[in-house]
Amino acid sequence: MRLVLRVTVAIFLFITASSIAIGYFAISKYHSSQINLVDASLNSKIKALKATKEDPLTVAQYLAQVSSIPMTVEYLAQGGVVTELTEIGPNVPKIPRTILLLKARTEEINYGSNLRIRTYELPRNESLLFVISLTSINSDVSVLTRDLVLFIILVDLLAGLVAFLVFRRDGKLNQVSHLIAAQQRAMQNFLGDASHELRTPLTVIKGYVELARTTSEGKKLNVYLERSSTEIIRMETIINDLLFLAEAGEAQEEVIEDVDLTALVKEHLEVLRALQSKRTINSKIDFAVQIRANEQLVDRLIGNLFSNIRRHTPDDAPVAAQVFKDGEEVVLVIEDGGPGLVEYPERSRLLKRFTSQRSREGGGSGLGLSIVSSVVERYNGKLSLSKSELGGLKVEVRFPKQIFDRIP
Repeated sequence: MRLVLRVTVAIFLFITASSIAIGYFAISKYHSSQINLVDASLNSKIKALKATKEDPLTVAQYLAQVSSIPMTVEYLAQGGVVTELTEIGPNVPKIPRTILLLKARTEEINYGSNLRIRTYELPRNESLLFVISLTSINSDVSVLTRDLVLFIILVDLLAGLVAFLVFRRDGKLNQVSHLIAAQQRAMQNFLGDASHELRTPLTVIKGYVELARTTSEGKKLNVYLERSSTEIIRMETIINDLLFLAEAGEAQEEVIEDVDLTALVKEHLEVLRALQSKRTINSKIDFAVQIRANEQLVDRLIGNLFSNIRRHTPDDAPVAAQVFKDGEEVVLVIEDGGPGLVEYPERSRLLKRFTSQRSREGGGSGLGLSIVSSVVERYNGKLSLSKSELGGLKVEVRFPKQIFDRIP
């Protein structure tokens, strides 16, 4: 998930949770205060009855009539006979169970969801029942809850709009998101490359070490040690290339400068001529073709292409190199007359899988073209492999307009 989306979701969750918590506290506080008012009214009636020496039924009727909160008073006589003394408050559909009436003698309790009751004990096992409706309070709570939900939705929409406008103008968070994603991809690629490429030399070294332990012949021992040493050197090469791949794949800050692509290609061609003088080398290189990049990475890219040619093609196979501008792109093309590849993959991350076998035969790490691919991807370029007219491999690298050095 992109970092911007994660931050936006986190903001939504925080605002929603905060609004719910504040709203719940406010609604609970309102509900509690209203219940307290009802309980205070019921309790005051009980205290008044306890304090008077007049007829309780008459006093109860008077207290209900002057109450600021409408209430119903019922007289519960022996034998379960019920007489309603007032018609001001709510209707009581059914007299509560005896256990609730006993509990209501000492405190105010709920009867159902919409009634609050309190009882006053009379002589001869008789009692008065005071009832106040909670319907209006419950209705107010429902309205407040609905308004809270609408408020949260409105605030979330406003927060989303603000977050969109802020993140759209400020690209730093997007840069951090891309940086994290690139680092994760680089780590995954590094682990995949390491597990794939290091398995073979480790197995070979382990085999030769076991053979060396079981032999007493000095000649065989020297052979086993020499072959183990060769694999160790190859492992060192692989590890260095893997570390370079990891470094090239990281989207970290680097030194960007004017890189003379023309000069770098010519230098590597001169090295190739010096090392393998039998080759026929043709070049068509435009003057002063430059790009804005890291010179070390670009030099490694070009060096790997020519190193692959030296290792995997006959020393008299022809080579051709081109460097030119094609519209809004800088193009590097290197071809050889070697055996080429069995297949020409479209996905650059699969390149080493097609060249690993011949790389082992030539003493390489099998990661040469993967390094090329990583450098090209770092600068948003394009890498394509195809059959060369010379008979071997054609490698074409295209760098986009944004890394041009604008030369008149």
